[in-house]
Amino acid sequence: MNLRTKIILGAIFLLSGCANNAIYYWGNYSNSLYQYKKNLTQESLDRHISELLEIVRKSNARNLRVPPGVYAELGFIYTEKGDNVEAIKYFELEKNTYPESAKFMDSLIKSMG
Repeated sequence: MNLRTKIILGAIFLLSGCANNAIYYWGNYSNSLYQYKKNLTQESLDRHISELLEIVRKSNARNLRVPPGVYAELGFIYTEKGDNVEAIKYFELEKNTYPESAKFMDSLIKSMG
């Protein structure tokens, strides 16, 4: 199984959990992801990255945990951009926020080295 497949499956697993919106700040995640997938351009990717970073910022400001999979998705995006340092940073944040993802995040990090 290649890295992309692992990340997609992991993101589906993490994002498909029964997330209660009262404990997470999702911002405009659904629409942002939809717009990016509908129009795969650098501009739409940049907007989606901005939305993900805004979710992280507002979650922290509201003392809420960042929703499951958001850090991992940022890590995946940075992996595709070839920025392994940033990718590992976000995979580590996902692992630290959601310890149940540790084995998966560790395998992604290991596959990058």
